[in-house]
Amino acid sequence: MSSTDDASSRPNLNAEVARLFAEIGDILELKGEPVYRYNAYRTAARSVAAATEPLDALFARGQLRTLRGVGDALEAKIIEYLSTGRMEFHERVRRDFPVALTSLLQVPGLGPSKARALYRDLGVSSVAELEQAARDGRLQAVPGFGDKLAEHVLASLAQLKQRAGRGLLSDAWLAAGQVREVLGTPEDGPDALVVVGSARRMQDTVGGLDLLAARDDDAATQQLLDGLLRLPNLVEVRERTAERASVRLYGGLAGLDVRLLVVPRQAFSCALVWSTGSRAHVARLEGLAQQRGWRFGPDGLVGERVAPIATEQDVYAALDLPWIAPELREDEGEIEAAQAGSLPRLIELADIKGDLHSHTDWTDGTQSLEEMAKAARARGYQYLAVTDHTRNLTVARGLGPERLAEQRALVQRLNHALAPFVILHGTELDILLDGRLDFTDSVLEMLDYVGVSVHTGFRQPKAEMTERMLRAISNPLVHTLNHAHGRKIGQREGYALDTLAVLEGAARLGCALELNASPARLDLNGTWARQARRLGAHFTISSDAHSTAEFERMPFGVGSARRGWLEPSDVLNTRPLDELRVLLSARRGA
Repeated sequence: MSSTDDASSRPNLNAEVARLFAEIGDILELKGEPVYRYNAYRTAARSVAAATEPLDALFARGQLRTLRGVGDALEAKIIEYLSTGRMEFHERVRRDFPVALTSLLQVPGLGPSKARALYRDLGVSSVAELEQAARDGRLQAVPGFGDKLAEHVLASLAQLKQRAGRGLLSDAWLAAGQVREVLGTPEDGPDALVVVGSARRMQDTVGGLDLLAARDDDAATQQLLDGLLRLPNLVEVRERTAERASVRLYGGLAGLDVRLLVVPRQAFSCALVWSTGSRAHVARLEGLAQQRGWRFGPDGLVGERVAPIATEQDVYAALDLPWIAPELREDEGEIEAAQAGSLPRLIELADIKGDLHSHTDWTDGTQSLEEMAKAARARGYQYLAVTDHTRNLTVARGLGPERLAEQRALVQRLNHALAPFVILHGTELDILLDGRLDFTDSVLEMLDYVGVSVHTGFRQPKAEMTERMLRAISNPLVHTLNHAHGRKIGQREGYALDTLAVLEGAARLGCALELNASPARLDLNGTWARQARRLGAHFTISSDAHSTAEFERMPFGVGSARRGWLEPSDVLNTRPLDELRVLLSARRGA
């Protein structure tokens, strides 16, 4: 590496390289390159952004290729950038399209081909230019754009503005782990760095990551805050005072704001409660404190005859309340339930006995059935439902009845080898446009488990989509309705649906409702899950894993379930295998 070049001395080096890789991936998608090629750059961008050491330090130890997705070719590009401050391949690909054009890929309904057409025919290269062209009525001049699509573009742009600044819940938790590793702080204990705010409440999306720590020594406080300013993927320092720091990191849908507050140890428990709850929940606690002549804030619970506060439980106990789980702290009835002694015994990750939605390399998964099963068994699960796609979803190489029969033979062989662990042979069955199912009943009867999903026809009118779903779940051979809204956070809004009618139908018919744990879905979310529970519905919590690594998604689904006030008895896959089989058979008996 050149000693005269200062590329490696920049504190945001990792963020710069991650941005370049992400832009290459986006431009390659715009050019129509194969999926595996542009996804390779996006995978590398994520791993570089998540690295806990600067790239130049990894290079010095010969460890660049320890980053996921970084092989010979991408390692060479990183070294080139470290040496010269440039990446020639990035400069070459961006000659074809301006980088701003890649922002159009965020607009639902466009895709690479339509983005290319807009640039070619109208010179549109940014979201702002797209909105102006739509309002001017110029989109209809582009082949493939009619009045309806132009209206859809305007609606999608409005939705993009509404969710601006909100990121995936998983990005916040990933960043928390990265910050802890860089700063050398534990997850619990007196020197912990604790996640608070909307991430601790497991909201669907977050406006950033809020962290809380306790230190009594001023030097230790300053060391902790200064450490945040040295994160490898730092983009910008937003604030730095004696007790707090705020920075912006590269990553997520649009970067991630990380805010760290350091308080004295004696104030930590009160600050933890105050920093976790929604503003409305905290206001209720402040009101309860005022009724007793006290003041409640991040600096403590202050007043005469206040018992010593050592834990969060002590804060609530001082206000004559039992401890309230973070996921419930929204002022949506949890205070009243606590006062009445009727808080639910919320489901926990340890209650999950198996996963009922997974994919293998038979369709669009990336690993074999045996690898997926062994990974599920290693997690302590009793069972795994393999639910590969069906023939209607050609883009995922969906299975027809013949290949499904071949897969069943493999399931039987693996079950013999992996016993007592059991693979349930299932399917993620496409719901066709009119509500019919992609397989006949005679095929479904051969399966252990059937989940149904909408993967096509997202723009159907609300009444048609609702009737389509109700028809599908009325078949007693169907066990679960998967990701009922079809949304992908930050990528695609859900389809028009009378959700309440579908939830009522599922409860009445005995069809379970999935809480999909994919961070981009979280569908159903906690709000809808709570409504469905009131109607008497039952649920599954599933990872929708397409690789063994994606089994790690399950905590996000459990978080949604806890936000929905779900107890273990509400969820099918908290049951041991024998009990689950009875429930699945009872559904078919109905």
